[in-house]
Amino acid sequence: MATVTVDSVGMPESVVIPRYSFAEADRLARVTSGTSRRWTRGYSYESQDGQRVRKPPVGRAEPSPELAVSFADLVEVAAICGLRTLGFSLPKIREIVDGCQDIFESERPLLSQAFKVDGRDAFVEREDGVLISVLRGKRRVAWDDVLGPFLETVEYEGGWAQRWWPAGRSTQVVIDPQFGYGLPVVEGTGVRTEILVERSEAGDSSRQIAADFGVSIESIQAALQYERALAA
Repeated sequence: MATVTVDSVGMPESVVIPRYSFAEADRLARVTSGTSRRWTRGYSYESQDGQRVRKPPVGRAEPSPELAVSFADLVEVAAICGLRTLGFSLPKIREIVDGCQDIFESERPLLSQAFKVDGRDAFVEREDGVLISVLRGKRRVAWDDVLGPFLETVEYEGGWAQRWWPAGRSTQVVIDPQFGYGLPVVEGTGVRTEILVERSEAGDSSRQIAADFGVSIESIQAALQYERALAA
């Protein structure tokens, strides 16, 4: 697929076109049902005084009109999930993202290679009118424990996230929007992990599967382990 600029932030077409249902994105990012829809499209609720309150998306300024999730959306959801796991509230994460939008001059800073390189030292939150550093207190813990390791699983080209190793780079499972319809594949082959699992569950041996698809037995084992973890 050719790389084509299609939106205001200059991201390639392959990472911004809709690819996943909300349910599939929830599964791949390992978040609860409905999370991808809320975080990427925004949501509304009724306040105690009966007023309808509208909340925007978490990782971007404006919601997409698409009723599906792009690879870019998926990576953002996974990053936000890590911060939520550490106890950051959505309002606090919104403040972090807002600050980074200004600093990195990016509508979607969580996807930017500049954020990976310089994010740890960035000033990302306003407190009493003064920008404070992500290195202080809980924010440093968040970067060292979650964002830093997560960003190491993302590969960038042209300044933007292009591929993601959801179980870490030590595995051979990658999500690349240009292969396997954006679903998890064995690195370097384009063979979807779900297909390998289907063959294994049908009773085929790893040796048979490896011969049919031209992948290593180690790759098959990595695919099985990854898919079983998703299903757990």
